[in-house]
Amino acid sequence: MGAKIIAIGNLKGGTGKSTLAVNLACALGSAAKARAVLVDADSQGTAMEWAARGRLPVAVEAMPFEPEANGDGAWLKALNGLAAQNDFVVVDLPPHLGTSIVLALVAADLFVVPVTPSGADIKATTKAIDLLRQARGVRGNGKPGCLLVPSRVDRRTAAGKEIEAVLHDFGEPVAPAVGQRSAHVDAFTAGEWIGTYAPRTSAHDEIQTLTAIIRRSKA
Repeated sequence: MGAKIIAIGNLKGGTGKSTLAVNLACALGSAAKARAVLVDADSQGTAMEWAARGRLPVAVEAMPFEPEANGDGAWLKALNGLAAQNDFVVVDLPPHLGTSIVLALVAADLFVVPVTPSGADIKATTKAIDLLRQARGVRGNGKPGCLLVPSRVDRRTAAGKEIEAVLHDFGEPVAPAVGQRSAHVDAFTAGEWIGTYAPRTSAHDEIQTLTAIIRRSKA
């Protein structure tokens, strides 16, 4: 049986997408007997840069999505190859490129959408959900599932206090929030995931909670 493929993305940068992708892959891969791989499909290469020190507990594969080079299905073939060898494949999608989201959702079991408490992010999320529903229409089996993740949330602001209520209006499941925490920035600098860099902190607890939800999801 192949892996659960988890695509992480939105149509706007700055949502904490790579932070979620790296930490979720590491959390999933740190469980006993679980095999996980992180696919960096973003040409900016944030996940690859994170992994450059060799301190992450999972493999990271550079598979940047380039539409002109993937018309023959090579990208999907490579993704399915990784899925055959792992229990979880986490894909860090590029922002701004709707075609990459559609392609990934053809294969994905779950679409994780990080959303910060900003009007621009909400607008981008509307478009991302439209792409999700297009993919579901093509597949005809209700897949992929979806999980909206309030990301980089500052509860001191009005928008931070209301983000869950706003996201529920999309009609998709909403995860507990991941806060705006300096530990994630510092973990990137150290080349470590939050479970190694700052275990048993609030930042780690939030990632563990999100990981548990993803593990239990039937998608």
